[in-house]
Amino acid sequence: MHFERFESALWQTSSLLLVADEEAVVIDPGISADEVARIAGRAATLGARVAHVLVTHADWDHYCGIAAFPGAVATMGAATAQIVASDESRTLLSTHAAEYGLTLAGEPRVDWALAVGTAYRIGPFVVETMALRGHTADGTAYRIRDLDLLAVGDHLSAAEFPFVSLASEYRTTLASLIDLLETDPPAHVVPGHGPALTAAEAVVIARADLAYLRALRDAAADARVDRARAHAAALAVAPPRRAPDDLAELHAKNANAQLEELLP
Repeated sequence: MHFERFESALWQTSSLLLVADEEAVVIDPGISADEVARIAGRAATLGARVAHVLVTHADWDHYCGIAAFPGAVATMGAATAQIVASDESRTLLSTHAAEYGLTLAGEPRVDWALAVGTAYRIGPFVVETMALRGHTADGTAYRIRDLDLLAVGDHLSAAEFPFVSLASEYRTTLASLIDLLETDPPAHVVPGHGPALTAAEAVVIARADLAYLRALRDAAADARVDRARAHAAALAVAPPRRAPDDLAELHAKNANAQLEELLP
């Protein structure tokens, strides 16, 4: 029984292969067809049948490899399933594949939508699910105690700063993660981008990210009477770490998300 992490050439995107008793579960298979084939090939080398593919959230780089596992049950939270099953998701895949010059494994599908906050038997593992709202509205963390592992989607990354869609909910998610990491820590924390972490390393990142998002809120709130001034104040808040160059502009999106919370 063990797990392996795979990293895409694009954005250090993480995929996980979990193996036990000749069965395997893949989390967020990505991104290019060749990269996903490497994961499938490793499972075959280990003599394991991929029984399930789990998806943490509905950003295209996390669900684009589902089609490479036609015999697996494509499994994800109910909110993620609604997005992945939409025609828009297929259009987005085609658009981004062309933008980055990628060949993808095929079109995604949904076989099983989970009620987040419940534990499930998924392949050979018991998987606990936890809502992770803030980066997107649909995120799900997966905890597998047999492997002492927590997969947290696009949170707690050492390779990029937080990318926010829902500012207050992102702060709530980080507070929940800090509590979990301090009171019931897993040995291994795997973000959706960047290297795997210990619980202690993940707490440091979570606290830095929470301080950043609180600083965004405070900067915008101090200038609440003037939207332009509020926007400038939020933009002046420094992110806790760099992001890939093509994503650095998302700091401005974070500022806008915070403004929308305070000044809709």
